[in-house]
Amino acid sequence: MNGGCYYWELRPLADWKSFAVGVAYRGSLGRFDQLGKSPSSWCLHASQWLQSSLCVKHNNRAKALDWPLPQRVGIYCDYDEGDLLFVDVDQLRLLHGFKTKFIQPLIPAFTVWCGGVVVTTGLQVPSFMGNFLSTNHSLSSLPQPISDQRLVSATTSDN
Repeated sequence: MNGGCYYWELRPLADWKSFAVGVAYRGSLGRFDQLGKSPSSWCLHASQWLQSSLCVKHNNRAKALDWPLPQRVGIYCDYDEGDLLFVDVDQLRLLHGFKTKFIQPLIPAFTVWCGGVVVTTGLQVPSFMGNFLSTNHSLSSLPQPISDQRLVSATTSDN
């Protein structure tokens, strides 16, 4: 991806224990690198090893999310606008959004530690994504080590 908007979904299979999904700069990950551990990858990480946990990771920083583990995760990337959103597709809830300036071509990336996932690609951007994009600019940000990047936390509304 080096321009434009993209959308894909991930659905963990019944036997899953841990996965990460997101994007990375092409050629930036080695075989044993973890998503979110460097400034060149962003991800949503879900685990149900000893307890259920959901977090986002980027540049070796993690932020725990206070959401239940989703059955389907929608991933939306607008390369030109620097938006990367993770959505609980079944609940139509924004889990988290990153706002950044992408400076190299991206690839969709995922890791599965135990069990399996189904990744569905080639999907059109769903119309409900517009609801999350309009609120993305009002979300609070956390400072990041790289000055042009910010981590955006998720909010919900009754509208």
